[in-house]
Amino acid sequence: MASLIVSFSLLFLLTVHTAEGFEEYAVDRCVFNSTEPDDIQYIYSHYYNKREYVRFDSRVGEYVGYTEYGVYNAKRLNEGPEVIQSRNEKERYCVHNVGLDYRTGLAKS
Repeated sequence: MASLIVSFSLLFLLTVHTAEGFEEYAVDRCVFNSTEPDDIQYIYSHYYNKREYVRFDSRVGEYVGYTEYGVYNAKRLNEGPEVIQSRNEKERYCVHNVGLDYRTGLAKS
């Protein structure tokens, strides 16, 4: 009997700022293939003009910068209370909603 693997991603756009054609936005997302908390990954990313410059990943546990500006911000965020808040977001944001979405997806498949 073939096993069924279901993978979902919760994706929510938080903020969008534009000025003279430049765009900055942040995205929260949950990546999961079961309802087990260890299988759930929380990612919070900041983008500028379609380029990700800083990201928090629950599997890494801290902010990581991908550009010079992102490295500067990652260092600042990792030294402040933001990193502790982001570590708690997986439980508050993902684990709470994943069970609902997972059951809905299985019911419709």
